[in-house]
Amino acid sequence: MYIIVIMMVAALFISRPGPASGYESKGKRDPFVPLVGVDKGGRSAGLDGIVSASDVFLEGIAIGPSGKNIAILNGQIVKEKDSFGLLQIKKISKKTVELSIDGKIYTLSLQEEKGN
Repeated sequence: MYIIVIMMVAALFISRPGPASGYESKGKRDPFVPLVGVDKGGRSAGLDGIVSASDVFLEGIAIGPSGKNIAILNGQIVKEKDSFGLLQIKKISKKTVELSIDGKIYTLSLQEEKGN
């Protein structure tokens, strides 16, 4: 008798689709999608293949106490003197990143969010 009950319960769980069958966010952020490295507003994620300043999106800057500053460009963490193909990071300051693309210097600024 117990074996029949166990087999029936097991059959119910096996036939029911589990959480691995798909995720429905119902308007909430999908926790399985990384926050960094995701395509932001039609811009390419990552820094490989950058050919113009319009391909680069400055997402954030972190200032280190010892002067080792980092920035997040197109979802990728970068530091001064990093190079990615034609792109080279020249200087990272409190609100700007100076970079060189194929020898031309550009300065990207953080966009301030307007809130309450």
